Amino acid sequence: MNQTAALHQRGHTVKVAAAASGFPHRPTQLGSVPAELFASMGSVPGLGFASTWAPRMRSWINANASQFDIAHVHLGRDLVTLPAALQLRRLRIPYVCQTHGMIRARSHRLAPVIDRVWTNKLLRDAAEILCLDEREHADLIEIVGPDCNYELLPNGVPPASDYAAARNGRSDDIPEVLFLSRLHKRKHPEVFAEAALDMLRSGMKARFAIVGINQGAETAVDRVIDVAREEGFGENLLVREPGLPPEDVNERLSRASVYVLPAEREPFGLTVAEALSVGTPVVIRDDGGLANFVRRHNCGLCVSGTAESIHEAVSYLLANPTEAEEMGQRGAAAVKAELSSDSVAARLESIYQGLDV
Repeated sequence: MNQTAALHQRGHTVKVAAAASGFPHRPTQLGSVPAELFASMGSVPGLGFASTWAPRMRSWINANASQFDIAHVHLGRDLVTLPAALQLRRLRIPYVCQTHGMIRARSHRLAPVIDRVWTNKLLRDAAEILCLDEREHADLIEIVGPDCNYELLPNGVPPASDYAAARNGRSDDIPEVLFLSRLHKRKHPEVFAEAALDMLRSGMKARFAIVGINQGAETAVDRVIDVAREEGFGENLLVREPGLPPEDVNERLSRASVYVLPAEREPFGLTVAEALSVGTPVVIRDDGGLANFVRRHNCGLCVSGTAESIHEAVSYLLANPTEAEEMGQRGAAAVKAELSSDSVAARLESIYQGLDV
């Protein structure tokens, strides 16, 4: 949505077509962008989102695709985007594929079959394939080969509103260390909880908050929190909170002294970029898509992802608040210069204009 909103603001006619569920009445607009949302159906146990489909999308593409100069498909191995891209290909509508880390080598036992039947030919015939980073580029070369039109394009981060008031409202006496993401096993929130408990045991004066929707890892997190309660550490020191609506995320991130995301092989880490955009230094794994960005701009610390490595990094930042604040300031400037929605939209414009279609 950040891409489409930024393109819309730059004067382009943009429409989002997507599968959707959970709306009492499906909206015809998402923020400032017109949208055509189709009821999603079905789900096979063990396959999750990949097995949902939107049967009415195909007829809409047939009727409307010719109105657009180009289609931008956020492609995954699923029954929504694969059929949509196939339909665009049949209609000879130029399309760009952006995979956002969703198409990875050796990610599922069915992946090779899906790739042989659908994914490979869709990627080969795309006008451009957009990769988040060099690692995703290498994954796609392994899957589909080197003879495609590849381009690196990061995710864009919306402009952060003035975060100074929230940051000034932080309590320096009790700094907050924040995990804010889905409670999914790949994000490793339980490792954050273990590191938090270790730091509390060591006498660190800080509050640790785990914020996010339940996606399977909450049980492991709660086990660590139960141990913390048995040892006398209350909710004022280690707490799990529900997920936040998107409009509240930046304010929550700006109140934290440190943002931690121990996610494994995180393709981009939008919340990492959002934390940096509001001036909060980050601790992330060194195998993530933004690790080089963080190192290059010295706006946080990259670690192995163990509880011990997180303990060490967070302890350093809290013990050196001036340096941590300077890291956050460098991060905000770097995100504005390189990862803002507008700068990414300008790059996307240039990519569209350069296509041989």
